[in-house]
Amino acid sequence: MRPHIRLKKKRATEDQIINEIHNLLHGTGSRPYPLTVTETAKVLGVSRDTIYRYVKKMKGESKILKTRDRLVLPKLSEGTKFRQFNKNHPITGDPLVTEWIDDLLTRKGGSPLKHWDRRICCLETVCNTCKIEPQDLIVSHRRTEKIMRTFAKFYTSGNAVQSKSGSKPTGLNTGIYTRVQAVRDFCMFYNLFWQKGVTGIMSQKVLGHGKYSDIRLTDDELQRADDYIKEKWGLDSDVYRWFWVGIESCARFDALYNMPLEFTKSVSKKSGKTTYIMTAIETKTDHIRGGKWLKYISRKDTQTSLDLLKSRGGQRIHENNMIKYKFTKYISSQLKQIYKHLGKQAYYFQHHPSHALRHIGAHYWLSKTDYNYGLIAEIGGWNNMDELKKSYGQIPPEKILEIIE
Repeated sequence: MRPHIRLKKKRATEDQIINEIHNLLHGTGSRPYPLTVTETAKVLGVSRDTIYRYVKKMKGESKILKTRDRLVLPKLSEGTKFRQFNKNHPITGDPLVTEWIDDLLTRKGGSPLKHWDRRICCLETVCNTCKIEPQDLIVSHRRTEKIMRTFAKFYTSGNAVQSKSGSKPTGLNTGIYTRVQAVRDFCMFYNLFWQKGVTGIMSQKVLGHGKYSDIRLTDDELQRADDYIKEKWGLDSDVYRWFWVGIESCARFDALYNMPLEFTKSVSKKSGKTTYIMTAIETKTDHIRGGKWLKYISRKDTQTSLDLLKSRGGQRIHENNMIKYKFTKYISSQLKQIYKHLGKQAYYFQHHPSHALRHIGAHYWLSKTDYNYGLIAEIGGWNNMDELKKSYGQIPPEKILEIIE
């Protein structure tokens, strides 16, 4: 039996309830700010499922933004996010941290730094674990380094005091690294710097940097993958488009997921070959041209697959309208099957199946251009050649032998 929702201690009609839920979610009623679904449920004394049930009734009306595949609840403002975050993190009340937070929330030309909340949580974990005040971190280099060595011991032994962020614990090396980077950021704001290349606990070296620069597929393996995908899913499939557009564009997951199915056709006067020029937005490099990169789709079969989807009115390079986290699981599962078919059981292929396409794409294009790093940095969306060389484009042994023999 569905619960009866009372408004102002009186039983309400369905329309009144829907309007009240809409106002609470949007912050347009008596509340000065939008509430989350969880907070709305608490205010009305019902479950979250009940709130979602009423939200679904709003779909198709002007009350809730609708898309073809899912409900879109109002996006929380940064102010609302911080208000909710601030409730569970007392450290934000420290004067030194407050000033640092103001910087985090306005650092990118007045906009918040991505994952600002994670940095605060990391600082909170260090302070709570080592039983120190934030001011203790900015006394001197030696003092900070000693604190972080102590923290590393606690973290390694599983005795670190986690913040209330609700995030899952990361691996040992990654967990310590992210806390160190947050402390570095906090210290740098108060003019306590560590020089680039410093060793020890305060090292700025990125974990695993360059460790997977040899991830690639040979021409034979690419052909076998192509045959396998066509046989199992077909040329006109999301798997085919994701695999090959992923390789030819070298786009990261989010850029690939949101890539619009729009292209201009460029016909070479020299060879007569047609190339589809597409656009992808890489939020990781939004400081460069707003993250906008041109992508060049040159394979005929990839183009045909895109044409087939476009003829059906497709808007993105994939037709599946699952919500993002479900699509991620789906496409990752298919990619792992492809790698398994090719005998690729290495860690990176199985744990980063989509990002592996960016590595494969780097080698795909480098091999076609005789390892022209400058050109491929532009095609693939790397902001500099050094990053492409160190992390993606290690010259394979057979290419070196070809040059020196």
